Amino acid sequence: MQIAVAKHHNERQKEIAMRNGTLFPGSLLSPAGSAITVLLVDDQAFIGKIIGRMLKTEKDIHFHYFQVARDALKMVDKISPTVILQDLMMPEIKGLHMVYYFRTKKSTRDTPLIVLSADEDPKVKAEAFRLGANDYMVKPPDRIELIARIRYHSQAYQLMIQRDEAHRRLEERTVELKLTNEQLREQIAERRRTEEALRKSKKKAEKEREAAEAANKKIMDSIRYAKMIQSSLLPNPENIQSFLPDSFFLWMPRDIVGGDFIFTDYFEDGFIIAVIDCTGHGVPGAFMTIIASFGLRKVIRDEGFHDPAKILQRLSFIVKTTLQQDTDYALSDDGLDAAVCLINPAQRTLTFAGAKLPMIYTYKDEAVIVKGDKKSIGYKKSELGFNFTNHTIRMESGMSFYLFSDGFVDQLDENDQRFGTSRLRELLKECRNEPFEKQRELLIDAFNQHKGESPRQDDMTVLGFGIRGESEN
Repeated sequence: MQIAVAKHHNERQKEIAMRNGTLFPGSLLSPAGSAITVLLVDDQAFIGKIIGRMLKTEKDIHFHYFQVARDALKMVDKISPTVILQDLMMPEIKGLHMVYYFRTKKSTRDTPLIVLSADEDPKVKAEAFRLGANDYMVKPPDRIELIARIRYHSQAYQLMIQRDEAHRRLEERTVELKLTNEQLREQIAERRRTEEALRKSKKKAEKEREAAEAANKKIMDSIRYAKMIQSSLLPNPENIQSFLPDSFFLWMPRDIVGGDFIFTDYFEDGFIIAVIDCTGHGVPGAFMTIIASFGLRKVIRDEGFHDPAKILQRLSFIVKTTLQQDTDYALSDDGLDAAVCLINPAQRTLTFAGAKLPMIYTYKDEAVIVKGDKKSIGYKKSELGFNFTNHTIRMESGMSFYLFSDGFVDQLDENDQRFGTSRLRELLKECRNEPFEKQRELLIDAFNQHKGESPRQDDMTVLGFGIRGESEN
């Protein structure tokens, strides 16, 4: 640190002295240690030359000489001497007055000052010391003694400056540390406030999560109970195999409850089998299945309709009137799509009618799509008395029939591409000779492979069955 201060001081002194033309040649080299700057004020030019020659060989001493006292007072701030040599006898101003002036100036108040005089009068010395002189030498001084005293006083002065600078920096550092401590205390307090707020927020969030979980559990329990009720009210698809041993069904609601169901009813001269796809899925779809199931039972059992086209027409009437869609104040605009088959084993005929849903049957090397009418059941804008179309097919040994909701063919893959009815037809054509249980597995594999990571779009239902020949009964 001392070397850095000395270097800075040395460079400053060289610049000032070179500007004023009073820098002696011997001081042009930068000292290795602390730089010493000597200011001599003496009206006798030969004294300036003598002392200048004495100091010339001292590379770390910068020497400045002023013959006029006022010039010295003007330049002293720029020179910043580490020791002042002041002549006691001056023509324009007394040397003791110069001591007084140097001591009253802020910049030289502590600068070591050596009084030079040809007189050894003790009273003069005492007065000089009283006014603030640090030393007293008779001129011309001895070179060795002069250099020793200059070095001694300069070193003491520089050490004092360094000490004061260290104290100043220590005080600044103390203030900074106090400020930093205050900031740290405030940061700690703020962190504690933040932690407390986070703790309260976490506690609140935990309570809200628990409340949400409890509410969700109630909802899920209600939906599961609704599934039990729906299952109790809807026909059991497994009953299909009691009168159709060669069959399979896929019934996969997207949610716990759904809008798809399979309807069956058996009577003396045949049986009816249908796939119903109600509006939506989840709870809304489940409500519609109840209406549709009761409607089918009413039409088939109470009213005695077995004709598929008539069944669809009557079911549409029941749905529309139940939901008051035949009025101007109807709130619901819901309905369903359906595929209904009447199977007469004795006559070996199958009569199909569809409301938007088709049927596919395979025979030998063909897979044929039988389209339903482009009309849904229910909905506000549907025709109340629309006549659906029957399609009657002679059932041959080896034929297989398939009814399905749009949840299978409308499923999207990861590129938003539908599975599609044509692709399903080709798939059924390829697996037509497989046992029905194997066909079921192949359809599930194809569906899952197509779906990939995409979510299920809708409820999915597929029903497949075949009629044994007479020799097989």
